[in-house]
Amino acid sequence: MWKIYPVRIEGRSTSTCHGQPTLLVQSMEGGFVTRNCPVCGRSQTVPEEVFLKDLDLWVACPECKQRMLRRVILKNYALVCERCDVFVKLAELLPHWSDL
Repeated sequence: MWKIYPVRIEGRSTSTCHGQPTLLVQSMEGGFVTRNCPVCGRSQTVPEEVFLKDLDLWVACPECKQRMLRRVILKNYALVCERCDVFVKLAELLPHWSDL
């Protein structure tokens, strides 16, 4: 359901190839996220520190509607509601790299 209207989130960096703000994308099946150039698609990794501290994501829990927390689950970036025991991988909210 989340992929019907994928959100565009800036990757907190500038692409070295075109000087454009990067966008977060799902880069592989399984939930790997990269930040890609919106012009050519060239990818860069998203450091864990950037995900946990620099991205200002506000995703509401589908159960209690409270803000979900950023966490790393099984090497994937995720948003978690500890209260409701619900999580969603960040990749599920993002466009696939080929859809930029």
